[in-house]
Amino acid sequence: METHRSDHHGQQRLERALRTLSGCNRALLRAREEAALLQEICRVVVEDGGYALARIGRAEGDGKLGFTPLAHAGRGIADAEVRALWSSDAERDRSATGTAMRTGAECLINDVQAESYPALWRDFARRHGLGSVLGLPLHIDGALFGALTIGAPEADAFGAEERQVLKEVADDVAFGLEFLRLRQRRDQAEAEVLRLNRALRTRAAVNRALAQAQDETALLQEICRVAVEDCGYRLAWVGYIEADEARTVRPMAHAGFEEGFLALRRSMTASKIGRTMSACFDVARPLVMHDVTHNPAYPFREEARRRGYGSLVTLPLHIEGELAGSVQILAVETDGFNEQEVELLMATVADLGYGLGALRQRLKAQAAEETIRRMAYFDPVTGLPNRARMCQLVAEAIEAARGEQRSLAFVRIGMAHLQEINETLGSLEVDKLVQAVAQRLQHLLGGTGTLGRLTDAEFAVLLPRAGAEQATQRAQQLLGALDAPVDVAGVLLDARSSAGISLFPGHATDAGVLMRRAGIALTQARATGAALQLFRSGFDRECAQRLELMGALRGAIEHDELRLYCQPKLKIASGEVCGAEALVRWQHARLGEVNPGEFIGLAEQTGLITPLTYWMLESALRHCYAWRQQGRTQPLSVNLSARDLHDPKLLARIEGALATWGAEPDWIEFELTESALMLDPVAALEKLQQLKRLELRLAIDDYGTGYSSLSYLQRLPVDAIKIDQSFIRNMQRDNDSAAIVHSTIDLAHSLRLLVIAEGVEDEQTFTRLAAMACDQVQGYCISRPMPAEQFSHWCVQHAGQPGLA
Repeated sequence: METHRSDHHGQQRLERALRTLSGCNRALLRAREEAALLQEICRVVVEDGGYALARIGRAEGDGKLGFTPLAHAGRGIADAEVRALWSSDAERDRSATGTAMRTGAECLINDVQAESYPALWRDFARRHGLGSVLGLPLHIDGALFGALTIGAPEADAFGAEERQVLKEVADDVAFGLEFLRLRQRRDQAEAEVLRLNRALRTRAAVNRALAQAQDETALLQEICRVAVEDCGYRLAWVGYIEADEARTVRPMAHAGFEEGFLALRRSMTASKIGRTMSACFDVARPLVMHDVTHNPAYPFREEARRRGYGSLVTLPLHIEGELAGSVQILAVETDGFNEQEVELLMATVADLGYGLGALRQRLKAQAAEETIRRMAYFDPVTGLPNRARMCQLVAEAIEAARGEQRSLAFVRIGMAHLQEINETLGSLEVDKLVQAVAQRLQHLLGGTGTLGRLTDAEFAVLLPRAGAEQATQRAQQLLGALDAPVDVAGVLLDARSSAGISLFPGHATDAGVLMRRAGIALTQARATGAALQLFRSGFDRECAQRLELMGALRGAIEHDELRLYCQPKLKIASGEVCGAEALVRWQHARLGEVNPGEFIGLAEQTGLITPLTYWMLESALRHCYAWRQQGRTQPLSVNLSARDLHDPKLLARIEGALATWGAEPDWIEFELTESALMLDPVAALEKLQQLKRLELRLAIDDYGTGYSSLSYLQRLPVDAIKIDQSFIRNMQRDNDSAAIVHSTIDLAHSLRLLVIAEGVEDEQTFTRLAAMACDQVQGYCISRPMPAEQFSHWCVQHAGQPGLA
């Protein structure tokens, strides 16, 4: 009978162990979080298995440093009692739990009420009906993790079969913990990869946006959009720090904020978090906040709950080396923005700051280039196309007319008394008169032609579909519109004018010739007192004269019949003479003094410009040598033309001339007009580099008239630029001219170039250039051009009275 009862009890105990095993395995399958799993295991042991006690603890230092309770279950067992048991285990290390952890093997206590067992455990066992306790070690990854302790109501419980099943329970629990941790590590790694990927996607998208950016505000908005819509962040916004004491952050762009975006405008000094952010920004560090809905340091917890974000990073935004604002990115998860993600986002914001700086510089450069273009191709007084632009328009119109086999007309309108009005009333009143005349002509012309201003006293009209009759009628109408005087400041001024007309294809098939022949007709009209004159071939006798002049010029160059003149250049800061520009003059035996613009232009057109340049080079070095014999060292600037740059012998001739006179490269400086450089920028750049290898000083002449790009200027190996006199002369009466001069000086200095202003006619212009930090000046207010033989004496006189002549 006793044997039968024993077998029955053994079967019941085995069944409770099997129920425990089954329940624990079900719990393992559903487990997602470690603490909840351990508590569920303890519950299953007690409620499903029928044991009196279950507890799980973690060993600290393989059990040598104590144990940490993780979970427990038992009917009527209070938490305080369990904590007391853990403390007893840690102190005495004599319980089943302590022994299992210390030895790494199971420990069975058959009678927990025996005298040899700790008193605390005996008392606990009597109160809760415990008879025996089994401690089972838990191993994870081959190392002791802790122990599972199971208490049974009977003494001498836990037979061999029951212990074997419960050992399987402990092994399954350990395996489940190991698997759960592996899965958690995998999930964590995947989450980190996803976060890094979104940061990488953000950086790639930012760089794509930077490459296409044309507008700063639109760029910032696109950055916020891609962070939220393309990369998975919850919210994003960019703010700029205003220049006030409160360091107010002004919102510039955002994404994810359906409303309330303007409320983001906040002072960085008015709150604790703002001051923390400010301190981080001052040392170029980001501010990261986790679990913001429960973070007492975050003052916008309710807003975080409403908008659905759990963590954020605020990144300082530097533009051109200065703190400009911040980029704030907010994520749904509470533990977002680990070190790697923040590092990537910092790099992204650094890219953004660099790109914004580059965009600002590009926009400034575009504005400067547009200003230069406007000044180069449009008259500053009337806003009409100037001579250079009209020449382009006429050339384009000729090509179109040639293709369509039709005629066109070009009309030049010259105002008669502009010089006298200027001398009487001054340039400002003349500008008003010219503007009024332009308005009249434009109103009458409408859309039938293009109006331009060629010179101070001359307008031009391009009539793209006109023959002789239509052009004559239209010109008469335009002149008739100027018969009535113009009221300027209460003074009625005479605006009557004359006109000359030339026609394509009858008079010329080239834009320059067509414009010139209209000018010849205008000159003939003025000479005869006629209001209007159509060009006739008889007017072109000048062609024969030009041929004669060309032959005479060739002889003058070969027989050294030209004279070298010098126009001094002055350092603004010290008033010292720093050299001169070498100019050429020609006294013709029959014609007398020939206008330099006339014979130099003839030389350009006929190929004589290069022989003329070599004459200038030899004459300049000869005079420099003579001055140095007298103890004076004044360098001369010699002009090079576009044709000179294509002369294959140029470098050899320069080297030969320097050797002839024993000259150093600093005796002379070469000036090249900007328009000459732009005829063939690539070849010009190569030739300048060759000249620079001879250690020669190079300058760009007439800067602002050739419309070279700023990027091209930056590549040129030049030492100085000379601002074209058309800008200098208009400075006092035209703000655009003054602005372009100022911006040109700043640009040149940023490229470490010397700036020379030519055409300085009065002391007011000189003073204004000095205020703009211009380096050197040249013009009539310093001195008119003088024979080279007088220059040395002039320098001696000027040395005694530095400053303006």
